[in-house]
Amino acid sequence: MSKFGKQSLWSSTTKLHLTSVLIVVCFLQILELLLLQRKYDLFTGGFLQPYSYLSWTDRVSFIGLGLWMDLVFIGTLGTAWFWFTNRRVTRPLVAAYFFVFSGLSIIGIWLAVKFKILAYFNDTINFLIVQNLGGGNIVDVLAYITNEATMYGITIVSLSALFWIGLHIVRQVADVDMAESKFPMNWLKVWVVAPTVILTVAIVWLVNSDFSLRYGLEKKSSYEFISNMLNQLTDIDRDGYGLFTFPPDPLPLDPVIYPGALDLPDNGIDEDGYGGDFHWTSSEPDPLTQLIPKAKKNILLVVLESTRSDLLGVTLNNKPVTPNLTALANQGSSIDYSYSHTGYTVTSLTALFNRSLSSGYRRIALADFLQQSGYSLSFISGQDESFGDVATTTGMNAPGRYLFDARSALQDRVYPSKDSGSLRLSEERVLQEFKSHTSKMNWDNPQFIYTNLQAAHFPYSHPGMPALIIDQPIPRSKITVENQSWLESTYWNAVAVADRTVGSMIMHLKELGVYEQTLVMIVADHGESLFDDSFLGHGHALNQSQTRIPLIINQPGIDIHTAVGQIDIANLLVQLATGQFNEADWNNKEKPVLQIVGSLDNPQLIGIVSYGEIRTILDLRTRRVYFSDLDHWDEFDLAWKNPTLKPRIQTLIELWERTRWEDYLSGESTKNQQLNSKHNNH
Repeated sequence: MSKFGKQSLWSSTTKLHLTSVLIVVCFLQILELLLLQRKYDLFTGGFLQPYSYLSWTDRVSFIGLGLWMDLVFIGTLGTAWFWFTNRRVTRPLVAAYFFVFSGLSIIGIWLAVKFKILAYFNDTINFLIVQNLGGGNIVDVLAYITNEATMYGITIVSLSALFWIGLHIVRQVADVDMAESKFPMNWLKVWVVAPTVILTVAIVWLVNSDFSLRYGLEKKSSYEFISNMLNQLTDIDRDGYGLFTFPPDPLPLDPVIYPGALDLPDNGIDEDGYGGDFHWTSSEPDPLTQLIPKAKKNILLVVLESTRSDLLGVTLNNKPVTPNLTALANQGSSIDYSYSHTGYTVTSLTALFNRSLSSGYRRIALADFLQQSGYSLSFISGQDESFGDVATTTGMNAPGRYLFDARSALQDRVYPSKDSGSLRLSEERVLQEFKSHTSKMNWDNPQFIYTNLQAAHFPYSHPGMPALIIDQPIPRSKITVENQSWLESTYWNAVAVADRTVGSMIMHLKELGVYEQTLVMIVADHGESLFDDSFLGHGHALNQSQTRIPLIINQPGIDIHTAVGQIDIANLLVQLATGQFNEADWNNKEKPVLQIVGSLDNPQLIGIVSYGEIRTILDLRTRRVYFSDLDHWDEFDLAWKNPTLKPRIQTLIELWERTRWEDYLSGESTKNQQLNSKHNNH
């Protein structure tokens, strides 16, 4: 018998349960507040943060409401756990130890993972965006984001060992804890549960309707879980929107009407809640069909991965980063305002080749048009073009076309992994294939060559990448905002490697004697944030660093005064290569380029950008609109009433709704074709 005798270590098992819950709540509250301050400068204000709690009243309100949500969330879990362990007659101290240790461990790991991801990305990051970054394949997603999996695995193993050691120690004294447990108490069930539920629902409703409170509390794990649960419970029509989301569902019993729903044209109903009923006239004619299919110049189209628009003329350590691209732009043309629509590799490539953000609605693909025009087509890529099904979607792997990508030289991959999202060839290997293949071509026949260089892909270096302008690249584990200068140097070295490769390709074409008869176009799939806007990467913000891209052409005198989106580039390419360029087609400064974060049907942000980097952005999570030239966010309903701002918002919404409707019609057309095919087969 223990020296403590039969006297319980705790005078009341209820006190033990409450103490366990409070320990976990305090840990969650303190750790999360520290991380929120570090990430968002929530209590001091910071760069690019739309709201902060600067007064003591605001701070106390936020902390108090957050503490209540933590108490409700952890308290509910504790109540369920201790009820379960009491039913199984588990010793109270053992049950309490398990609850505290598990709670602290799970919370610690969850917050570590959550804020590790947010340290790179911004608040728009969600499963859909990560899936887009991973090409739409969940396996590739995991390969893309789990580089730190080993570290977390070691942590879990260590915690497991500590748990069993602690459990062994607790069991040495638990046998003297003989207090009879009566949990939950009757007074707890009657006088606490009902008021707690009512008060919590009221608080969530209040927070949901107040932007300042919602901005901070939606970043709290407990509030996020509780509000999502309430939203699911009130989403009666199962359209994804209930009464506790923002914006709330205006008609909870109608599954057709909810914020962001597909707006059916000319039915008198505003299904998506933005801009009134959508009016559909017809699709604009396909500009490629207005051109004569003919071959004149050869075409070399180079896509640079994750390359920013500000690459020309950059120097680092007194060395030029892009001497070849800068010379090409100086001798030819550089289009100032060119943009990615989405900031993702897969959707950018499909927009470039299929010329649409919808599923190719009534537009001929670039590869098909060139083949009809008499071109031979070759695709040479440093990435796996099956990633996101790009090769099939764009027609790269169609019969009669040459395709070489990272799958074609597995033995030369730069990383051990063979996963589609990680498979990659060095720029030297791509250049080797380019030289070998182009040396065997029949240049009497017009040629189209696509090359994809992966040099500037995160983490901006690979084993064997030459250090052209730096001493040593930054290791992936060191990529933090504190090492921004080192990160930028590594990134620009990667761009320098891509630049050298482009220069070698051009030199090889000159040696073959075909350069003067070749149109060279350099473009990027998207840009890249390097913590210059507080974030890292791409695909989660609509800004210059992530969506503005270089567009360089070896033909001088190309004067374009309009914003060029990736869906426009094929038309420009064909016009220039076939001698059908019409400057009047490219002289509309008001023309908008649609941009999206998320998916076309379920975006978090939609925006338009026009010549001069003039942006209008609608955040569908907050129903607020940003005007870049004013550097100002407005509530949607207030901005809609402003006669100066309304036309800009209207243009954005109509372009988004038009593109969605075209995508819907394309999907319906595909379904009908499949049904007809099945019917004919029978």
